[in-house]
Amino acid sequence: MLAPRNDLEALRAQFRAQGRLLIPNLLEAEFAERLLARAERWSEWRLVTRISGMHREFDALEMEKLPPERIALFQKLVNDEARGGFQYLYERYPLYEVARAQRLDDEVLAQAYGLLRSEEFLDLLRAVSGNALISYTDGQLSRYRAGHFLTMHDDSADTLGRAAAFVINLTPNWSVDHGGLLQFVDQHGQVEQAFTPRFNALSLFRVPAVHSVSMVPPYVDRCRYALTGWARVGLEAEVQQAT
Repeated sequence: MLAPRNDLEALRAQFRAQGRLLIPNLLEAEFAERLLARAERWSEWRLVTRISGMHREFDALEMEKLPPERIALFQKLVNDEARGGFQYLYERYPLYEVARAQRLDDEVLAQAYGLLRSEEFLDLLRAVSGNALISYTDGQLSRYRAGHFLTMHDDSADTLGRAAAFVINLTPNWSVDHGGLLQFVDQHGQVEQAFTPRFNALSLFRVPAVHSVSMVPPYVDRCRYALTGWARVGLEAEVQQAT
C-alpha cells in the first residue's frame, strides 16, 4: 500500500540534518483516496481533551447533543486547562487500542492499521530516521475541526520508547488559512518551521521535539484528517487478557 520511491538516501540525509521532514505521495493513490472516504464517513469519534490535569474522552456525537449552557461550561474547562499549561482538543478513533482488543472490524481502517504495523512501513521509518532499533508503531485516526488544537509539548511524557512521531495527512486542498499546522518551536519559543497538511504526505520528526498544532479557526467548515502515531523502540507490551 506504500507508493514506490527511490529517494530514501536524500530523505535520510534531510532527516539527519534537520530531525524532521515531509514526505509526499506516501501511499498508493487509490488507497489514500479510499482511506479519506472512510474517514469522511466515520462516526465513532471520541472527543479528547484534558480536564483538571487528566486525559478525558467523550463520545463526539453525544457531545454535539448537549445544550448550549453545558457546551459553554465544557469549553470553559478546556480553556482553563489551556491557560494553565499543556492542552488539546480534537477527535480521534484509537486504532491501536481497538485493534489490540480485537475489535477493529472495519475493512479499510483495518488495512490502514495493518500498514502502520507492517515491516514495509517500519523499514521506511528505519531507513529515513536512521534508527535501526525501531521495532513497532501505534496509531490513531484523528480529526481536527473548528476550535480544535494541540498546545506545545515535546512527546517525551512517557517511558514507552518513542523514537519518532508521524502524521499521515489525509485532507486535500488544505491551506494555511485553515489552521491545523504542525509547528516546530525553537528554544526561544518561536515557530521555527511549520508543515501545512498535504494530502497523502507523511510528516516525520524525531522526538523529543517541541511542537504544536495550531487552532483550526471558527470559520473553517472542513475537517483535517490524519493517521498519527509514534515509532517506538524496545519490546511492545503484551495485551492483558481479561480474567
